[in-house]
Amino acid sequence: MDFTLTFDAAYAAHAAVVMATVADVMPDDELRYWVVTADDVNQRARAVLDRAAGPNATISYLDVDATRLSKSIGCDPVMMQYLSPAMYLRLLVPEALPSQVERVLYMDCDVLCTDTLKPLFEMDMGGVPIGAVRDAFNRRLLDMGGLPGMMSYGMDPRASYFNSGVLLIDVPAWKAAGVTERSISYLDRHAQESRYPDQDALNFAVYGNWLRLSRRWNDVMSWRLEPEFGGRLSDAAIIHCNGPLKPWQPNFDKGARRDLYWKHRRLTGGLLRTRR
Repeated sequence: MDFTLTFDAAYAAHAAVVMATVADVMPDDELRYWVVTADDVNQRARAVLDRAAGPNATISYLDVDATRLSKSIGCDPVMMQYLSPAMYLRLLVPEALPSQVERVLYMDCDVLCTDTLKPLFEMDMGGVPIGAVRDAFNRRLLDMGGLPGMMSYGMDPRASYFNSGVLLIDVPAWKAAGVTERSISYLDRHAQESRYPDQDALNFAVYGNWLRLSRRWNDVMSWRLEPEFGGRLSDAAIIHCNGPLKPWQPNFDKGARRDLYWKHRRLTGGLLRTRR
């Protein structure tokens, strides 16, 4: 099974935690990571990542031309406090993968895995380039200010809008649809006016051509899974701590998600620089 993460040094420790949670729930599976990092991720960080990925995992680092993605990180001052230009690197992964990789799962560095991810690799995607979960807060293209430019492109403002924190990618279909180029072209026109630039670009690039997944695979309202609210973290296979508050921050609510993050952070020995 093939996975990808993209990050800079500020998120390297958190990427290690993501890998550690995958290894924990899939201890007997062969895992292959295809990673794209910013130049500031050093050999010490890579050693921590190797340890976190587990004994049945390999990590390969892809070379990409990041200069293609020198874009604004958006217009929202709250979002800009924790977004990084490295968010755009995911757009370059599929074209950099070796030809034998036909399906890859992208995950943000603020997710935690609580159950096996095998069903995603066995799912029939029907030939579309992306499988994703509808965003719980921005459910339609028109929500929260709307997708910049949508009306000029003839897009239905009521169409579903997905969260890009977890992406099931059919690599040949991605390439055939020109998702990378379409996304970059969109960013050239709209990145500076977008709240979620990479996410908006992908929603534009695969408009009408993506598979809607169950929220089990990217639960962005994971606070509901805390035991104090009557839930269980395992009710979702991937919990996504999106937004400005993260489990590694002191003001993140105490509870099962925070405990799960720090359990794996301690196990990885992640003495890496982190982003606030």
